[in-house]
Amino acid sequence: MNLNQLRYLAAVAETGSFSEAAKLCCVTQPTLSNGIAQLEKHLGGKLFRRTTRSVALTPFGEFALPMALAVLDAKDELEHAAQSFFEPQTRILRIGMSPLVDNPLLSRALAHLPNREAWSEVFLKQCFLDDLIERLEHETLDLALLPQGTQAHGLEAAVLYEEELFYLPPHVDLTSATASDSISVKELQNQPIILTQGCGLSDVIANLFDDAGVPLVRYPGQALSYGVVEEWAGLGIAGGILPRSKLSTSTNGARAILNGDGEVAKVGYEAVWSSANAHGGEVAACAGYLCKTMRALAAGMATP
Repeated sequence: MNLNQLRYLAAVAETGSFSEAAKLCCVTQPTLSNGIAQLEKHLGGKLFRRTTRSVALTPFGEFALPMALAVLDAKDELEHAAQSFFEPQTRILRIGMSPLVDNPLLSRALAHLPNREAWSEVFLKQCFLDDLIERLEHETLDLALLPQGTQAHGLEAAVLYEEELFYLPPHVDLTSATASDSISVKELQNQPIILTQGCGLSDVIANLFDDAGVPLVRYPGQALSYGVVEEWAGLGIAGGILPRSKLSTSTNGARAILNGDGEVAKVGYEAVWSSANAHGGEVAACAGYLCKTMRALAAGMATP
């Protein structure tokens, strides 16, 4: 197994096409196909399901992809760390984010980051919550973006934005984009809920039920992605709960959730950093800008 094979896996998963992935990786299609085949042989299972019209990850592919991406991220992180070590004048703003954070929203905010020229590069990394906090404490990240209420003791925090939570009933239709009426969390007390791991969504859901005094029935299995939550709900396996930004554009039947007080249930996000960071002042300024801008964007307003 080598890094090129992992790049091929990531490219095919991104493009949904072997030919497009080969172009993206600047190799011939036979080279890419052979690399995928060697990787599948090494790992012991098929990564993609191919038909005449589509290419999709197999369940094993869905399982392996996040780890392959983590290896590629670690390679990039090592290169950036080495650059910073040998070139102290190089200043890299390292931002870690929970997979739950709305990535397009963050990208729009970063596009107009003030004093961008003060940083040689902005490096983004998706991590699970425990990893984010550990990286902040060991100063391998400058700033972490995560769901509210998960920060470690002694770290600085500022509110980013919030978004509504939606319930996906079993057998949810994925063919239209029309949402149904709202549903109270109290109506879900006997409904098994599909949960994810590591991103913070399970904690958000558990807190929603706890605050309403409603027992949370956890579906025994665990989804590896938000798309899997939708797919399992569509199969009628159990219900799912996702923030607005993680609903696919083809989802129909998703219902806004009302909390125990009858208000629309939301998940809030925050920027977290350490005041002991060597560039603490600049990082705090970046956090302040992201909070102001992402709140405005989430509310549909023009950026400040």
